[in-house]
Amino acid sequence: MRQVDFYKTKKLSEFTDDEWELICMHCGKCCMLKYTDSEYIHFSDRMCRHFDLEKNCCSCYDNRLSTGNCAKVSLQLLENELELLPDTCAYRLLYEGKPLPDYHPLITGNSMSPHLAGATVKSLPVYSQNDISKALYDLHVKANSEKWDDEKFEKEEHLVFKKYPIKYLLSFPLPAK
Repeated sequence: MRQVDFYKTKKLSEFTDDEWELICMHCGKCCMLKYTDSEYIHFSDRMCRHFDLEKNCCSCYDNRLSTGNCAKVSLQLLENELELLPDTCAYRLLYEGKPLPDYHPLITGNSMSPHLAGATVKSLPVYSQNDISKALYDLHVKANSEKWDDEKFEKEEHLVFKKYPIKYLLSFPLPAK
């Protein structure tokens, strides 16, 4: 058996840290801002402020948990908040007993295969919440002769959604509990 086939024989709880990281396809969909109602979770067209659209990755990945906005994909998250991950997430697929998709890097041997398959946010009409938020906040600061204030920016960031309506949503039913 090849070393990359570990996910076929091990339980998620038995993965090493390195094996856990290898499961991620770096699709970026978990970094899409989400909204829930009583029946569905909606993945918006806005990316987390830390997501770098050009590089298709988190700009603060190693420190993401200290931002207060990021959740670590863990077995606990899978057990308690599975709906935060899209149906195409490799962690979610394995947790649900499903196979990895044919374009997964562990199957293809190519880290770019999810992008080539159109399975990442690069193929979706998304944009950086950070760029829009900062641009609007910068205009507000200039108009009111204020200094940049990260804490105030955090509090007022939700105003961006009023000025820039969401154009694209991926919606999934919430699991029955």
